[in-house]
Amino acid sequence: MSACALEPPASAAAALQARHIELQAQLRTNTFGESLYLSSREGSNRLEGDVYAEVTHPVAEITATFRSANRVCELLFLHLNVRGCQPAGTSDNAALTLSVGPKRALAAGKIYHITYALRVEAADAAYFRATLSAAQGPLSTRDYRIVFEAMPIGGSRSFVHFSYAYGYGTMAKIAMRMYLATAGRSKIGFTVTGQSPDGRPLYVGGERGSLERNVMRYYLALLAYSSVNTGSPQEKMEKRMRKWFALTERYPAQLHELDLDEYLQEKQADLARAAAGHQ
Repeated sequence: MSACALEPPASAAAALQARHIELQAQLRTNTFGESLYLSSREGSNRLEGDVYAEVTHPVAEITATFRSANRVCELLFLHLNVRGCQPAGTSDNAALTLSVGPKRALAAGKIYHITYALRVEAADAAYFRATLSAAQGPLSTRDYRIVFEAMPIGGSRSFVHFSYAYGYGTMAKIAMRMYLATAGRSKIGFTVTGQSPDGRPLYVGGERGSLERNVMRYYLALLAYSSVNTGSPQEKMEKRMRKWFALTERYPAQLHELDLDEYLQEKQADLARAAAGHQ
């Protein structure tokens, strides 16, 4: 868990301001072609990933999503491995159950359910912070934590931080090793770890690579969700899915898994199952 995730809101606000100053060079010069910095860490049975970015959305707009479990569900659903999301609780005790599984519904693989508590820990004009936490997950994973922070940086722009972390045990290690030895063998993340003999960058793989792909997908879901504000609920969902897919295609080496039509078909099938009462 990052140090910022453990701090009270006042200290966390100061930490985010300091981080924005500290990351100026990385935000200006990077391989993403935008004001974005991504990092990941692998500790003792724990993985953590962070995205920091300057975005062209005012704080009030980009933080509105995290004030409602229903809207958070709509955002997280854009991720291709999220097959459903069910909000629950009240505004003071909000929660959601995320259903995650294979990117193709007919592929071999089980759907797992993780129940997160949603807490808005700070919400004013200068700083916003919300957390999603789950004590337990599938296959001996545990202590899931998603942290979203934002602050204004002038005009209609904001500096945002999106982090994703979880712990894991023996069963999760075995499952990840099997995945990395088969379907995930050639998949990479975003952190450059060296150069090949012909000068091309080498990217992190393994568990860190997997985490980096996921934290980036969730961050891009935030951008896609915040960029669409007009239309019926069905129209907005369709636009957001298309926007999310387009954003992920900026990084095909890391994030391309399905064609657009296949992604939309999978998501529409998920929505139909949810409407019929099957998550």
